[in-house]
Amino acid sequence: MSLLKIEQLKVDFTGRHGLESAVRGIDLHIEAGEIVALVGESGSGKSVTAAAIAGLLPREASVHGTISFEGSALLGKPESALEQIRGNGIAMVFQDPLSSLDPSFRVGAQLQEVARHRRNIGQAESLEHAATWLQRVGIVDTKRVLRAWPHELSGGMRQRVMIAMAAMGRPRLLIADEPTTALDATLQKDILALLKSLNREFGMAVLMITHDFGVVSFLSERVAVMKAGRIVEHGPTEQVLTAPRHAYTAKLIAAVPELGLRRLDPSPARRLGESGGRKAAVSVISNQPVSDPLLKVQGLTKTFVIEKSWLRSHVRTLDAVSDVHFEVRRGEIFGLIGTSGSGKSTLARLVAQLLASTSGSVQFAGADLAQFDAAELRRFRQRFQFVFQDSTSSLNPRRTIGEQLCDPALRLGVARNQPHAYQLAIEAIERVGLTARHLERFPHTFSGGQRQRIGIARALVVQPEFIVLDEPTSALDVSIQADILNLLLELRQTLDLTYLFIAHSLPVIEFMCDRGAVMESGRIIETFDAADLHANALQPSTRALLDAVLSLPSRSGEASNTGSIQDASTAELTP
Repeated sequence: MSLLKIEQLKVDFTGRHGLESAVRGIDLHIEAGEIVALVGESGSGKSVTAAAIAGLLPREASVHGTISFEGSALLGKPESALEQIRGNGIAMVFQDPLSSLDPSFRVGAQLQEVARHRRNIGQAESLEHAATWLQRVGIVDTKRVLRAWPHELSGGMRQRVMIAMAAMGRPRLLIADEPTTALDATLQKDILALLKSLNREFGMAVLMITHDFGVVSFLSERVAVMKAGRIVEHGPTEQVLTAPRHAYTAKLIAAVPELGLRRLDPSPARRLGESGGRKAAVSVISNQPVSDPLLKVQGLTKTFVIEKSWLRSHVRTLDAVSDVHFEVRRGEIFGLIGTSGSGKSTLARLVAQLLASTSGSVQFAGADLAQFDAAELRRFRQRFQFVFQDSTSSLNPRRTIGEQLCDPALRLGVARNQPHAYQLAIEAIERVGLTARHLERFPHTFSGGQRQRIGIARALVVQPEFIVLDEPTSALDVSIQADILNLLLELRQTLDLTYLFIAHSLPVIEFMCDRGAVMESGRIIETFDAADLHANALQPSTRALLDAVLSLPSRSGEASNTGSIQDASTAELTP
């Protein structure tokens, strides 16, 4: 008897346009102690399936089919019965640990509440139980973490807390819904290794929901691939990854950039495609001539005051960026990588003059930006733009896309008048693969990949020379990431752009960039030519980033695959 058995599961939602199907008749089983991956792009039905298993679907959901756990049917059970199963039978870890933890209570209080509820123990014993589980998930400084508020912990630490909370009841099945999506490579590998250890130590089955085939390869024994609410392929992980039977699976795998493989064509017009991700994606040698630096950073430092007593006798500071030096040549892509908290995003904001530096200088085209007055800085902004990681929060939900593209063109003096600004907006939106009619819509009507295209269009509308890209693809599905990376490379060629490209994925840095730098604790500890990354990776932090990359097994028949991954995600551009 399977631990979990799903048969002909269908989930529909009643929306403004009638009945919308999220899951369309899937079958899936998980055996005791097994690790199974459910992989697919956003909107494929993965998270809806997980919510159906845990009984967490909203009331407007219509569910049909059967879900059995340890031989007992889950669908139709009263909430009181499901409460007995949740935690001790089935537990869940969500993607965003910060929103899953209550900001009003310390971490220890939340862990103790779960321990008392699931283990039926008292206050003192629950504190000891919480500390024990923090140690089991790799947290050494348990006293500090128990006293901490959720916002005081790093993303990786918060995810460890959530895993401890989920595992406290020794569930037979742990559902992990994209638990490593927003983490850098080293933290991701740590979290996945933790899940593996819990599986081995307690025989805990794991259903891993993910869009990352590297995670699938590292963690799972079997994998099911979902597309548009259906499972299109299912089998042992190595078999699916090395010899996919379905074209959709093959295209998703092809979109994964990998380290150490060089493209025969060294031109800047490289593309991440069907053969690109698995075989030939990472040539980064530019044909453009080496030129004088467009951007020159010297001794850049940013110190934050993080604690100050009211008598000012006690001040604690943090050097988020410390004595940083680097240059970006005109026409090149310079990459910046490092673990979370290394100072990458702070450095990007200093370079773009979105933060004032404590000391040091940023020179653009020979001019020291720190010496600019407000009017001069406004003129500079036309030449120097920024694309943010979170495309949702960087767009105003109350204004149309057209308004948000026209405003900077008018404000920075690129457009002569409103009609001219609208024409520039049309040109920019079409450059990123959308159309003029998209300008009349609001941000919430677009997918994540489309919103990121809009963010790029907003940067392009003022016709800049230099763009800072702060993790522009870290939260995107693999094929949509490939589309955005290909788009950025095309724009660099056609518009003669220069990029400072920030990422936490070393394969993405190697694919995109001509040169790069590694940050650690606010400092640049190593610079490298991306084509020689392996030979030059001498620093331990760089080596750790290389070692943390999750590779895929070699795939049979690679040579027969050609073309572009854009075919895999044409639905992402559907109006």
